[in-house]
Amino acid sequence: MGAIILGGCNGSQKTPAPSQEYYDSVVKELSSAEYYGRSNYQNGAVKAAGFILGEIESLGVGPIPQSVIDAAWEGKTRPELHALQPEFKSLITPYGPGRWSEGTESQLSYMQHFIHPLNAQRGPVKLAVDGKELRHTIDYTLKEFSPTYKGELEVVYLDDKYLDPDTFCKHMDSGKYRNKAVVLNWDRFCETMFTFPGIEVYKTYFVPLKNVGALICRGSELLPYFKSRNHFNTPMPVFITDSSFPMDAKRVYIETTAEMVDNDAHNIIAYIPGSKHPEKHFIIACHYDHLGVCGDQIFYGANDNSSGTAMLLNLMRYFKANQPEHSVVFAFFDAEENNLLGSFFYADNPLLPLEDIKFFLELDMIGDNGETIYCQISDPAEEGLAMLDKINSSMERPFAEFDRHPLDDYADHYPFALKGVPAMYMELNGDTNKNYHSPRDTYENFYSCNYERIFTLVTRFVEEF
Repeated sequence: MGAIILGGCNGSQKTPAPSQEYYDSVVKELSSAEYYGRSNYQNGAVKAAGFILGEIESLGVGPIPQSVIDAAWEGKTRPELHALQPEFKSLITPYGPGRWSEGTESQLSYMQHFIHPLNAQRGPVKLAVDGKELRHTIDYTLKEFSPTYKGELEVVYLDDKYLDPDTFCKHMDSGKYRNKAVVLNWDRFCETMFTFPGIEVYKTYFVPLKNVGALICRGSELLPYFKSRNHFNTPMPVFITDSSFPMDAKRVYIETTAEMVDNDAHNIIAYIPGSKHPEKHFIIACHYDHLGVCGDQIFYGANDNSSGTAMLLNLMRYFKANQPEHSVVFAFFDAEENNLLGSFFYADNPLLPLEDIKFFLELDMIGDNGETIYCQISDPAEEGLAMLDKINSSMERPFAEFDRHPLDDYADHYPFALKGVPAMYMELNGDTNKNYHSPRDTYENFYSCNYERIFTLVTRFVEEF
């Protein structure tokens, strides 16, 4: 691999050049079975963090120096490190090194530690209908808050008239469905029960049901597997299926295994100082965690988000050799799949003042072959989006468009957007999307054909904005 010669006082050092070859190799590494989907199972996320830290340290890129932190907060009130309970999200509590207790002093200097509850679903997952076993992530998905269960149940179909916020829980918990698997119309449920902005439907309507054997939410489409609400348990297992689930089923066999654990998580924060305006900084961010293991299936997460992680490491190679005028903070967030916990923790416990962020840019799921960039931005980020659009238009092979969507809690830009930071999220929409949050998001199904264009967009943006 080639090398870029550093200028100035570091001219004798050599930094490995960014390249598509390196990008591919990082994606292949982090999405391999060795990392078990980069969650808590077999310490997959810890192993991934170790790999990332090794790459950062090999470049000679350090953490944010304490002197820089102290200077940035001089004359300002620095928030005390504290726990936080974002609305509808898991409790996030500051924590020690945890599984990194044997990490080196150098490794630990990059890290932010916190802990959160996690419903780990690592044992068998089975759903069989009248003797025919269905396929997890293809015929159904197990909801992440489901508890351990094993047994056979009679199937009943709920009349749509009970899908009403005022009567649902009372009817369902009457005792009529104590040993029943209740199939409900999920499309109708979504139409009638998601009636109030911000309502947490699962906690509101499913957690109170103490007298239901199981819930099978049958809709027109299969929802992918999520972990965003795995900080609590429902009393019964809950499945999502598509319309292939039969309307005349008699009995189901269900087997699930779950354990509520305290999961220690670790953000990784690296820093390259600016040459002219070091007091202002960009944050270029990704999340390095993924869904881990559910049942006997590994969710490899090649596109989501080994691709963004690989791009950040390549960008770090570039800016190490080409010092930017403004400082750049590289944020590798943990627990994004657990409802953005890592980015919420940083946004509430920032190492540098949030008002010193010139722009926050999140790269997620960019290993795709699409020609459209899906994006979300906060209101203060309008100027940044205009600049990116201008850069894109000037490229030899521009993307078709930036497809802007309303701001929501879709990814790690959201906690920063809530606090008024100019923040933007980017992903590519293409053929890989069909593998989203499934065991089929593998290196073999990931695309690197857009590497050069994304790399050019980001490097030029930091240099020109």
